[in-house]
Amino acid sequence: MSPWISDWTFSKNDARKLLEKHNIELKDDFKILKNESGGFMDYAHTLKIQISDSDKSRIATEIRESKGFLEVEDFRNNFPSADYETFEELNFETENYLNREYYIREPLEDGTVHFHFQLSKTKNELQYIGTDE
Repeated sequence: MSPWISDWTFSKNDARKLLEKHNIELKDDFKILKNESGGFMDYAHTLKIQISDSDKSRIATEIRESKGFLEVEDFRNNFPSADYETFEELNFETENYLNREYYIREPLEDGTVHFHFQLSKTKNELQYIGTDE
């Protein structure tokens, strides 16, 4: 299927499976706010969902209590970025988001190897970005 057709048919079950691949479990119902995939030279898949208060709280705790968690004070001059050579998970907090970013050795079915999750600190929104670079 063309990427834009698969975007139309992307379901909550697809979103749950995608997030589970990254060890993010949603226990409550959620709403898909945005789902887009494709690209001319590079491929990217973005997903934004509205989640429950309890899922947000649990995911925030998982990120904050992760090994090596960073609280970034000056993110304009010192923004952390995952290292594509170490494949280590980077968890950090900025002014507006709790972030999880990492690379994997073997691409997923859609070719993505670089992943960035952003949990909004002001809204009950979780965003996923997977790219092939």
